[in-house]
Amino acid sequence: MRINRTFSIPVELVHELRKKHNQSETVTRALRKYFDQDASSDTISQASTRQLMGALHNRSDIDPTMKKLLLHILSK
Repeated sequence: MRINRTFSIPVELVHELRKKHNQSETVTRALRKYFDQDASSDTISQASTRQLMGALHNRSDIDPTMKKLLLHILSK
């Protein structure tokens, strides 16, 4: 179910949004991402250091040297 809402946003965003094919879907995705980040920040602050190191090790954008270091620490 969908509902129409009216919000005030900066004019620059209006110009960018007009370029999008499905403006409602664009706004929906942006709001979901915003709310998901709020929820994930609680998860991050509650995660142990070991869990954070494991998550970092599994990322694809981590330097190989950092991955080796994390693996060494995690294997203890």
